[in-house]
Parts: sequence; C-alpha cells; structure tokens
Amino acid sequence: MITSIGVRKQFSAAHRLEGHPGKCSELHGHTWFVLAVFSGEGVGPDGMLVDFDDVGEALEEVVDDFDHTFLNDVEPFDSMPPTAENVARVIFERLKRKARRYASWKKAELTVVTVWESPDNSASVMTVPHMPPLS
Repeated sequence: MITSIGVRKQFSAAHRLEGHPGKCSELHGHTWFVLAVFSGEGVGPDGMLVDFDDVGEALEEVVDDFDHTFLNDVEPFDSMPPTAENVARVIFERLKRKARRYASWKKAELTVVTVWESPDNSASVMTVPHMPPLS
C-alpha cells in the first residue's frame, strides 16, 4: 500500500512570457501555490511517512528564492521561460536535492510538485514508476 502526504506553500512573483501571442507576454503577477507530495510504502514506527514540518521547512526555503521577484531575472528563469511547467520542474529538482538533509525523508520519495498560477491553472511534475519497454 502506498501512502502519500502533501505540503502546500505560496509565494508572490511576477513574470512575462516573451513571445507568447496573448496577454501573458505582458508583465503580470501571481500568487503562486505549490504542493509537494511525498509517497512511500507504509509509515515508520512514529506513524508518519515524512514529518510535515521538515517538508514545510524545505519547501519554504525553495519558494523563498522566488518570493516577491520578477522571475525572468531569477536564475534559471533568466535563460528559460518562467512558465508554470518550468517553475514546477525547478521547484521539484531543488526540493529533491534537499532530501539528504532530512532523516525523515528516507522512508519516502518526492513524487509530485504541482504549481498553481491561478485557481484554475496548474502544472505538475511527477516521477513515473519504471516501466519495462514493450516488446
């Protein structure tokens, strides 16, 4: 049986999508919401898969790099479009690197990061279980 937990944080940032044919090419801002999901088999002796406080602390550190910024000027978005898809990927990669710091993460794996730039629009990055090639 797989158990998952999620922690949500938010940050405020502006961006513009250069070359976009619509309004998104203009400077605009969002209150971005980020959900990080960790999954694993069962829970530890403490009854937890991952400590919510550890995940919250690490996720806060990651999103704090973007809070109240113009994303187009912040690395790595100074060389890639700051789309919701790219923001989700960067947050996923940075949060995954922090796993070594937290003993409670040994029972679980970061499996999904979802970023909402509005209540109706989100992008997710997730791990996919290894599938053998079809013969």
